[in-house]
Amino acid sequence: MDSFNDKIVFVTGGTSGMGLATARLLATRGAHIVAFSRNAKEADAALKEIGAARSSAQQRVRWYQLDVAEREQVLAGFAKATQEFGPPDIVINMAGIGGVAPMVDMGFEMFDRIMNINFYGTRHVTEAALLSMRPRGKGKIVLVGSLGGFVPIYGYTAYGTSKFAVVGFAQCLRNEMKPLGIDLACFCPGEVDTPALAAERQSSHPATVALKKIGGTMPIEAAVQGLIDGISSNRFLIIPGLRSKLVYWAVRLTPSWLWNAVADLIVAKALRGKR
Repeated sequence: MDSFNDKIVFVTGGTSGMGLATARLLATRGAHIVAFSRNAKEADAALKEIGAARSSAQQRVRWYQLDVAEREQVLAGFAKATQEFGPPDIVINMAGIGGVAPMVDMGFEMFDRIMNINFYGTRHVTEAALLSMRPRGKGKIVLVGSLGGFVPIYGYTAYGTSKFAVVGFAQCLRNEMKPLGIDLACFCPGEVDTPALAAERQSSHPATVALKKIGGTMPIEAAVQGLIDGISSNRFLIIPGLRSKLVYWAVRLTPSWLWNAVADLIVAKALRGKR
């Protein structure tokens, strides 16, 4: 993709965190932005930020409320935005939640909520995007996985499962979309310094923290810039940052028994320190 100028971009989770940062950066590149989110309280401030970042006063910015876990809301919200704003050239599904706890300490309700938002939300957004892209035979869908969709982390059983699912979904879906003229990308950052991360760290298990140190933490601006560069280069798998790329390849190339042995040592050391 040579330019974002005059492109219509739908961004779920677009009023906070990486979603808002992505919408802002795309606005500087000349894109028209439609942001979707659950939280109406964030909408006005977010729209002002995105609007202030525009490269031209002719660029349009709008917000619609929806919960990606609710299929009917997603279909209705995308349909309304498409009718009022125009069909999207790019859809980026940034909506998602975290959740840190070992399986034995996490109730079914929390596990189910993470899966419904992170995975089924991805499925619903994809379905809604295809309703306008498939008849036109063009468009780009960006699904948001995680480095945690390749690297198993202690305490991330629910989150990791949801992101492993997104990565697998994206890999299968790419093959189905290509003949339809629709491009697919999967954005898989490592840990990003978002507002949600500070809250997560307060309840993170020491073993979770120890394992995540391998990949380090990336500034939100660098992660989003990596995303935009990846979209511009038409890459399927977008992993921003050298350190995250090294972890990805280390996992891919290291025998599973060796990676598991190293992870077991790190977890055991963290557990001893907790006592």
